[in-house]
Amino acid sequence: MNKPESWKTWVPLLGLLVLFGLVTAVWPSLANAFELPSFGGGSSTRIPFEPEPIHLEQLKATLAASSLPAPLASALASAAAALPDTISPFLALGVVTGVVIGSIVVVGGGLSFLIRLVARMRDNTLETETFQQHQQALEKRVNEQIKQMRDGRTTDPQPSHKMPRWSVISNTLITLMFVGFTTMVFVRNFFPEGIAEIDGRIVNVTTPVFAVLALLTLVIVGVRMRPQKIEAVDETDSGGIPWDFIAVLITGLIMLGLGIGFMAYINAAPA
Repeated sequence: MNKPESWKTWVPLLGLLVLFGLVTAVWPSLANAFELPSFGGGSSTRIPFEPEPIHLEQLKATLAASSLPAPLASALASAAAALPDTISPFLALGVVTGVVIGSIVVVGGGLSFLIRLVARMRDNTLETETFQQHQQALEKRVNEQIKQMRDGRTTDPQPSHKMPRWSVISNTLITLMFVGFTTMVFVRNFFPEGIAEIDGRIVNVTTPVFAVLALLTLVIVGVRMRPQKIEAVDETDSGGIPWDFIAVLITGLIMLGLGIGFMAYINAAPA
């Protein structure tokens, strides 16, 4: 708000607030006089609207019975005697609007003046030769204190933030999660209930199949995914994209999905 261009922001906002307030206050009269919609929703019966005057007897009595010092009390009594007994609501709205706008302008102008005055005093102080000399002396003293504090002190080397072992553990857990999902999809296609009868006993099929696949996955991960290989990724991450491997992988996944779907279709119970 201390910039000269700030009025371009708050003046339109203030104008919109005043405009909406005026429209809200006088809309019942306008709607009744010009047959305008009342925004009530649905059908309604229009009631004649007559603005009721505002009575000022209580306000005048309060001002006349004020317990302020004599000069102020007499001035308030004279002002109360000069007030009419009733005023129109439109006139009251105009008075209140003027007081609000005037208060905002006066307070905002006063704050803006004080801010500019303080900013100008600060700028003038910073430009003085005495202040600059004191600032340079202070900076020199601080630098000397920092140098004294650093003399004779040694710092430990920064520890490495690389944790390839945790990368191996997290990737292994994620791989086992997908292995579990694949096991459930594959087993439930052949054994919808997840169990089978072997030699008259009910056997859970999902658990042993997942255990075998998880053990095989752990062996492959232990051979292929080691902390040294993950740490060496930074040195080889600028290589070309292995499009051949990606194409073979996607093709294999598509064939696997089609095969599982075909087996599920064959083993589905007839409708």
